[in-house]
Amino acid sequence: MEQLMEQKQVEQRAKWTRLLVWSTLGSTIGAAVPCGYCMGVINSPAAHMRAWCVDTLASKYNFQLTPTGLDTLWALIVSIYLIGGVLGSACAGWATNRLGRRGCFLLSGLLLLLAALGFVSCRWLQSVELLLLSRLVVGLGGGLVTTGLPIYHSELAALNQRGTLAVGCAVGFSIGILLAQLMTLQTLLGSSELWHYALSFYVFFMAPCYAPFVCYAESPKWLFIVKQRRQSALQLLQRLRGSQFDLQQELRSMELEASSKSNARSLWQVLKDERMLLPLVLLCAYQGGQQLTGCSSIFYYSVSIFSASGISTRTAEWLNIAAGAVNLFTSLLNPLLMSKFNRRTLMLSSSAGASLFMFSFAWFVAYSHLHPWLSLGTIASMFLFLITFQLALGAMPSFIGAELFEVPSRSAALALGNQVGWGCNFLVGFLFPVLHSLLGYWIFLLFSCFSALLFLLTRYYLPETRGREVSQVAALVSQGFRSKVI
Repeated sequence: MEQLMEQKQVEQRAKWTRLLVWSTLGSTIGAAVPCGYCMGVINSPAAHMRAWCVDTLASKYNFQLTPTGLDTLWALIVSIYLIGGVLGSACAGWATNRLGRRGCFLLSGLLLLLAALGFVSCRWLQSVELLLLSRLVVGLGGGLVTTGLPIYHSELAALNQRGTLAVGCAVGFSIGILLAQLMTLQTLLGSSELWHYALSFYVFFMAPCYAPFVCYAESPKWLFIVKQRRQSALQLLQRLRGSQFDLQQELRSMELEASSKSNARSLWQVLKDERMLLPLVLLCAYQGGQQLTGCSSIFYYSVSIFSASGISTRTAEWLNIAAGAVNLFTSLLNPLLMSKFNRRTLMLSSSAGASLFMFSFAWFVAYSHLHPWLSLGTIASMFLFLITFQLALGAMPSFIGAELFEVPSRSAALALGNQVGWGCNFLVGFLFPVLHSLLGYWIFLLFSCFSALLFLLTRYYLPETRGREVSQVAALVSQGFRSKVI
């Protein structure tokens, strides 16, 4: 009882200081928004880019692409971004511990800038290879962002602010996807002459956010636990929390995390630790399952899916933008939802709804050619899927690891989880055209089953992490699948 009263008292005094808001908002707009932009920008101008690839290879190498070869090349252009994400996530554990959380943010920005230069130049240089390389490099930056940014935000936040700030990366991705859908309209930058400018337009979000980089706060937990610069961490915490905030509880929590092992742990050390089994399974299942629910196929191929359902190309483009808007507006509710509702409740509702509406989406798409009015069911099912997906599946995988793992194990574990997530994203992006040709639109039933499996995993094995210190949650899941988490 005394502990709960103390926690409540501390939460009431926690303030949103200027340094906290500036650091989290700037890093979200400067890093997460561009990465989401690069994920969604490839959808609408696909026809123009495919035609450019055919003409460029024919004129430069006198090589004629077959329709099958073009499909394979295009799948590679879409999915090589995700290969970069896997590689970037593999390096993120090292980067966040060696360079710091803020240093990892800077490194990702340099990679994003380099890729933008490549996107602009590929058309001028008539180089399909440079387009592929730039997509790989921007994926490397994206892998660093999806691992490092949730860690950075969760370690800047006080306990009562954690749920609000933890979803910043997911919200930034949703904003970026919608901006990409808008900028690639035919009337803006989605035409056959301007698509390469659309690919690199995200630098305009980066510039004002990276310019004041030196003003952003470093993670106090990284300073305290990994670097053991405790006085610097204490001074930074005071600036983040405000002069009237009592730091004693937070300092005790960091002391508890540092007591077992002050140095950062390697991935091999984490994998050998039996106490890490259940949290690793949960993290990897949510990261990978997020992509295997079918959300990626919607963002990569929604225009072609709508067109195949009998909807005109122009209407399909606007529906694509509407889907991005619904995805964004629902994700903007995440800070409120995460601060008001338990994680288990949200994830159970999200996974059950995603499974149901992806099933109905598959049914309506499969039979829409028989009755044109069934296309309305296709549209409704997709929008309802996006709404339920964003309740938890869209946001929680990016930060749940920060609530399951203590600081010494956190970077390595989150890097592994993000590798699984990017890898599954790659499988969906690369294999979806092949599986669609084999299974038709019944492939969406497979996505529905993955959501159902996530529901069962959550029901029996996910502990409630809201309002709990990481050390408490770690103890709950330390017994593997024998843990009593409910």
